[in-house]
Amino acid sequence: MFDSPEGFVHLDVRSYFSIKDGAFSPEDLALRAVALGMPAVALADRDGVYGAPRFVEACRQVSAQVAPVRPLLGASLTVGGRGGDHRVVLLASNATGYANLCGLLTTAHMTGERGDPALTAGQVCERADGLICLLGPDSEPGGLAAGGRPDAARAALQPWREAFGGRPDAHRSGVFVAVQHRREADSDQQVRRLLRLSKDAGIPAVATNGVRYLVPEDAFLADVLECMRQIVPLAAHHVSRRNAEGYLKCPRQMRALFAQRPDLCDATLAIAERCSFDLGIRQVHFPDFPTPRGRSAGSVLAERCHRGLAERGMRLTKEVQDRLDHELAQIHLMGYAAYFLTVADIVADIRSIGIRCACRGSAASSLVCYLTRISDVDPIRHGLLFERFLNPYRDELPDIDIDVESARREDVYGLILARHGEDRCACVNMVDTYRARGAIREVGKALGLPGGEIDLAAKAFPHVGAHHVREAMAHLPELKGLNLNAGQLETLFTVVERLDGFPRHIALHPSGIVLSGHDLVERVPLERSFQGFRMIQADKDDVELLGLLKLDILGIRMLSAMRHCLDEIARVDDRKVDLEQADLADAATFELIRSSDTLGCFQIESPGQRELLQKFQPTEWADLIVDISLFRPGPVKSDMVSPFVRRRHGLEPETYIHPALRPALAETHGVIVYHEQVMRVLAAIGGYDLAEADRIRRHLGDAVETDPVHRDFVARAMSHLGVPHEEAERLWHAVEQFASFGFCKAHAAAFAVVTYQSAWLKAHHPAHFLAGVLTHEPGMYPRRLILDDARRHGIQILPLDANASEPEYTVEVVADDGPRYGIRLGLQDVKGISEAEIRSILEARAERPFTDTGDVLRRTSLTRPVAEAMAHAGAFDLLPDGRTGPRSRRDRLFVAMTAEAPREGEQATLPLSVDPAALLTGLRGYTDAEQVKAELEVLGLDATRHLLSFYQPLMDDLGVIPAADLHRQRGDRWVMVAGIKVASQTPAIRSGQRIIFLTLDDGTGLSDVTVFERVQPWCAQTIFHGFLLAVWGRLRRTGVKGVSIIAEQAWDLATLGVARREGRLAEALRAGAGAGPNVTHAVETRKLWHASPGSAGR
Repeated sequence: MFDSPEGFVHLDVRSYFSIKDGAFSPEDLALRAVALGMPAVALADRDGVYGAPRFVEACRQVSAQVAPVRPLLGASLTVGGRGGDHRVVLLASNATGYANLCGLLTTAHMTGERGDPALTAGQVCERADGLICLLGPDSEPGGLAAGGRPDAARAALQPWREAFGGRPDAHRSGVFVAVQHRREADSDQQVRRLLRLSKDAGIPAVATNGVRYLVPEDAFLADVLECMRQIVPLAAHHVSRRNAEGYLKCPRQMRALFAQRPDLCDATLAIAERCSFDLGIRQVHFPDFPTPRGRSAGSVLAERCHRGLAERGMRLTKEVQDRLDHELAQIHLMGYAAYFLTVADIVADIRSIGIRCACRGSAASSLVCYLTRISDVDPIRHGLLFERFLNPYRDELPDIDIDVESARREDVYGLILARHGEDRCACVNMVDTYRARGAIREVGKALGLPGGEIDLAAKAFPHVGAHHVREAMAHLPELKGLNLNAGQLETLFTVVERLDGFPRHIALHPSGIVLSGHDLVERVPLERSFQGFRMIQADKDDVELLGLLKLDILGIRMLSAMRHCLDEIARVDDRKVDLEQADLADAATFELIRSSDTLGCFQIESPGQRELLQKFQPTEWADLIVDISLFRPGPVKSDMVSPFVRRRHGLEPETYIHPALRPALAETHGVIVYHEQVMRVLAAIGGYDLAEADRIRRHLGDAVETDPVHRDFVARAMSHLGVPHEEAERLWHAVEQFASFGFCKAHAAAFAVVTYQSAWLKAHHPAHFLAGVLTHEPGMYPRRLILDDARRHGIQILPLDANASEPEYTVEVVADDGPRYGIRLGLQDVKGISEAEIRSILEARAERPFTDTGDVLRRTSLTRPVAEAMAHAGAFDLLPDGRTGPRSRRDRLFVAMTAEAPREGEQATLPLSVDPAALLTGLRGYTDAEQVKAELEVLGLDATRHLLSFYQPLMDDLGVIPAADLHRQRGDRWVMVAGIKVASQTPAIRSGQRIIFLTLDDGTGLSDVTVFERVQPWCAQTIFHGFLLAVWGRLRRTGVKGVSIIAEQAWDLATLGVARREGRLAEALRAGAGAGPNVTHAVETRKLWHASPGSAGR
């Protein structure tokens, strides 16, 4: 394999994980190396091994399917020295070498500046064991030699020679002089000088090529990436290459380059043969868990579970005993007891510091998780299957997800990392890759395009992958007419498409934490995240390849909103609410859910979910599990929703493809909704055990797996149920059709806990709940819509007030009869305000309330722009101003803009001869429109009055029907609706159509609009780029009070307002109608309706 006289192995190769210093993926490198007939290839990215796991896996797959290729693992390290930073390539020859490489990379990242890792030559030489060092022209010795300073080069090389064991024999030497020939004017001279260094030092030389792209045609892409990295425009003096020779050349080409010294190419084979390190893909590495002497982790886990039976109040029935024994045996067999114990301790630690948390995902299927309080879902009660979470056939490692309050997520990270130690616990990284918008911005800047042109192009695209830009330009109506096909943008989009999947930067994963043994640092390097947490150089997919067990800590804003709500109830009402004790059959809660009054509630606030709730009409907690499961892409695409709803309400009979399936499907009226039901169906028909049934379920979409399973299933059905072959085939096709579309019931059950609790809080404590929602924004809608929802619930919106507003939204009692509550706007929404400025306000008014605008300026650290913004938004309106008497908002803004009030404890540099406040004789106050405009500018919301109310005359002319009245209209009627766009979505639909789901808010409620492909050519651009919209369409009834509008035309309401003032409204309506039917007649008809007795138009 490594003794061919014609062979060659590239040893200095950087992929796109060198972040804008490589133009290909590790997977493509493996494929290209095999295509060129190479027995091995090295991956040596800049200061990291981010791509190592997927590179090794790609080589394994290519070796199995095409031809063998050995992955060599290394890194190009930044080493400080004379003249600045230099680069040294290290390759791991064995496990010790890889552990040392990981250690060096960890030191470089953890001790240097973030984003600028570096080592000294001494630090590298201290960990030379098991590593092979390549000193090329970018290293200090190589640079000195290439620069014509042989004596200095030999002196600089000596420490490396001693540490790495330099010998003349390439089969034994630990250090090499790396020689490159780039066919440049000075290449021959550079090669001679480096070869002289090799000879003088008595160490071998080796041929390399500094590969940055796989084929010569990608040299331009590499240039653009280099300029993106340096944030400079593309120009000859900004790129390092002088030709296109830095690609993955074939062995024949490399041999030809070094025809006079074939030993340099032979040395690559010798090095490759010595690098035998195996990364051990998918070999599981279990975490450590301290247990009492003589006790195993399994016995400790069993003891905790039996203790948990009493704590949970569960009777030890035979069903419970058998289930617990089964789970513990499976966990012991697979070696995961320490993992479960570690996670249980982490969850207990989180709760001990007062942070709400909940388990999600298939882990909720486990009785062990329930008894150890990892999960709060009883899997026995809800018929959940442990095998959906863990069984011997599952390829993935167990992955427990824990939801915590988003506002406290970093506290949880700190708790876990501090308790479990830096040598066995770290966060997972996240590779942020290029998508269309980001790629357009960065590439456009590198290509030197005008900033305005780049911004226009980037904003035009939806949030799609970079490789979809041309597809979007060809098919999305909202991109038509923007001239994106202009010639100067051709190069931009060509490069953007190539960047799809390229890493943009390495960030902290929002949830993943690795739990390992004490050898974690020897398996993967660590670095610091932007937030300061230690983080491994592996993402969530790499973690699985590396065999490391992971815990996901997900920051959930709803949990923070609920915590805020509970704290406000305790503060305002002096009452402690325990959600765990809430009545699960509370009438008020289910009435709220059935009426779809669920804005702000977890999982059930979207337009589609509110429509489903209207149709479903849940009456018990278990219904929420079904509801959450039905509203998922799979069930929606497979049209499980319609038959389920019809059967639930007795509009069609329940049917079962075989009587044996009734026990599995009865809870969902014969419709397959859950993954667990698919497993039970397979078990009922084919006699499979549940572990095997889960394996079949997961592979039903795999053509290779499906054929043998199909034959086995039919044979088993015939023998197990005694059905004829034709019926067995029919059963198979039914299972195959629905199996890939279900949803995990355990996941839905875990979500249902928080869903019900959030709905219960809204039903019983709406002001406190919505204050939490406004503070933490857990849902899909903007704050301004939640404010409208609060008003509809009779909750007063209290203005921003320097003396009363807290950082977050708070609840105040505004009337004792009831009592009635108001929500006070929070300081956190003031544009530009910092935490330090908010803190200075709180500290100053804790001493005494503010008396006037000058007092605020004197006793806080507010910057002038923030003080002006607060005055503009009315934060000083309620200050007493006792000395000067009542002032208008404009007066206070004038003072905020002009007063030179010295801070308390400071002396003014020049005494003021005139107090600006004394000059005022009473400036005009703000009009309603100016007040709302100020709120939008400073707070981003219209707090005192709905923005749409200013368009009421126009809406009267258009015959707009308020959202609150839509449910009174007859179905199939043509209507005009208007509002502020608060949401737009284009989810996957069963038909494959691109359908836009739009939600408008008009202050009386929400109008849900559906925009089909047919009308998008004349509607889409307005819908996606507009803010205030008017929509003409046909009303469709969707539930008891549920309606939606099937859009025909859409207009920008502000544009129509201008047209109305100029007397050309009808013309504007026709101009915006595109290819749709003329709406002018409809508007005139509406005016007639408004004028007619008994009009239904309003």
